[in-house]
Amino acid sequence: MTQQVGEREVLCALAALTAAAAVGLGAYGAHGLAVDDFLLDVWRTAVAYQMWHALGAFACVWLAGIKSGRASTLSRISGWLLILGALAFSSSLYVFVLMGDVPVQGLAPAGGMIMMAGWAMLAVAAIRRH
Repeated sequence: MTQQVGEREVLCALAALTAAAAVGLGAYGAHGLAVDDFLLDVWRTAVAYQMWHALGAFACVWLAGIKSGRASTLSRISGWLLILGALAFSSSLYVFVLMGDVPVQGLAPAGGMIMMAGWAMLAVAAIRRH
């Protein structure tokens, strides 16, 4: 008998992988990255945002599991927004530190806006009854 993996499970797995990558990237920044203090601070910011938003996505999965209807849907969407925004924001900063330039201008601010939308949507989902 096969069991299908649902959207919540996929989001949870992606959040876990995002968090695991943040740990690895944080370790690299602490022990293997040879840059000045400013760039190291940029790297740390990227790692912190990535980790916090991965944890936020776990909250979205949890809320989607206890809510129903539209509130559950909003919770899942907010989780995807948190992951997408964090990856856009953080990857832009990682590339900046490693290459000295950002190939896609505006990616970090766009990622930040996506993260804020995810948190706002999570707040709405949290107060909705269904």
